[in-house]
Amino acid sequence: MKKLFLDLSGGDNPAKVICEGAFSALATTPDLFITFVGPEKDYEGVFEKHSDLKDRFDLIATDAVLTNEDNPMLAAKPGAAFSMSVALENLSKCEEPSAVISVGNTGALVIASVIKIGLETGCKRPILAALLPYGKEERVCLVDCGSLLEPTPEEMLDFGKLGSKLMESRGIKNPKVALMNVGREDCKGTENLINAFKLLNDSGLNFIGNIEPDNLLTGETDVAVSTGLVGNALLKGNESAGTLVSDAIRRGLKERLSGESLKAALEVLDETKCLYQYNEYGGAVILGIRKHVVKAHGKADANTIESCIYQAIKSI
Repeated sequence: MKKLFLDLSGGDNPAKVICEGAFSALATTPDLFITFVGPEKDYEGVFEKHSDLKDRFDLIATDAVLTNEDNPMLAAKPGAAFSMSVALENLSKCEEPSAVISVGNTGALVIASVIKIGLETGCKRPILAALLPYGKEERVCLVDCGSLLEPTPEEMLDFGKLGSKLMESRGIKNPKVALMNVGREDCKGTENLINAFKLLNDSGLNFIGNIEPDNLLTGETDVAVSTGLVGNALLKGNESAGTLVSDAIRRGLKERLSGESLKAALEVLDETKCLYQYNEYGGAVILGIRKHVVKAHGKADANTIESCIYQAIKSI
């Protein structure tokens, strides 16, 4: 049985709305058990609606919720009763395959994860990785995607190691690792990128060299090592461009097609949403800590949570 602790407090949408994604995942995953963590009032009426799954979920009730205005360090204090803190405390004690998914404060989640769960041996600090889709099941690990804006070459080497380990946990043998740069030549980029290239090349990883942004979603690599600044820009640019192109295609289809032909074409278009919408492809994974923690988007809806759950259970 795989166990997830789900903290749906602190996001933009009500917990009782977005937790519907959790029940969708439970309905399709027989070996999954979900523990919701948060104020009992947030789930009023929801659990009764899904009484057919009552043996597959429970609730740890706590009224303390950390907001984005609160000091992130509060979540890491011993005995903290915030929903995020309680979820991480329970994860730290869990022996079976398990993970935490949270929509709450990113900084607090990272800090509390380090203190309550601990860093992996040899890891100096945690980082954020995004699993970006370029097909129905295919994913590329973009690391870092926003936590270290200007990392050192040594930190970028750690990115490659941690990203490779994550992809191995997802069944990819000897993952290909590449460095995101402005050109493919060894001498391209800033001094830090040139030095990072040298370290990755001598690391023993399956390093294939530099790639450029237009190769990120082609399947050329399994792990794309990037500075947090560039990674975050790539992540959000991908979402923006995908929405722009999708909207343009939708308008064109409506101008040229009608009836069943239009309906079928729009269904195909909607199936591609997982390639660019954060609500479809899951959340950012906090790498470098001893347990599996996923940060869902603050604007998460039911689809986001369902996608995060499938993402988590594939890696634990």
